[in-house]
Amino acid sequence: MEGFSEFYDFMSEYTEFLEETAEKEKDKLSALLSDDLRRIEHCLNEHQSTIKKTEYYEKEREKLQRRLGIAALTLKEIIERNSDPEEKELLEKLAERFKIAIDNVRHANKTALQVAQMNLQIIENVSPSGVTDAKCYNSKGIPSVRKNMGILNTKI
Repeated sequence: MEGFSEFYDFMSEYTEFLEETAEKEKDKLSALLSDDLRRIEHCLNEHQSTIKKTEYYEKEREKLQRRLGIAALTLKEIIERNSDPEEKELLEKLAERFKIAIDNVRHANKTALQVAQMNLQIIENVSPSGVTDAKCYNSKGIPSVRKNMGILNTKI
């Protein structure tokens, strides 16, 4: 395949990025399960960055494939059309890693979404008004934090 090295190197880099993304998705799931808000926020910020990087890789892959004359082909089709046995074998191994990485990202992301939805459902069931601490107001509507404030305002 003409341009094999360039294509292989790019796809290797893209695959490594997806493997790292799968690990980040696992971290995001772990953060959601831990209820550590700072950790969750960090993971969500990284997630936004990951989305942008994924879009970048996809655009670059499309440009590269257009330049190499294989724009309309999937990775599987590129492998099938490759006549060099060594190149074919390298691409097959890379395609397997690529597929596993994507599957891992999808699975971890799907599970993280389910955990987040479950957490939101729990919050809504516990406090439909959006208040997450059921003890923050007494029956007269006075915040519990202010309950003993009267004693602090008493003139001595």
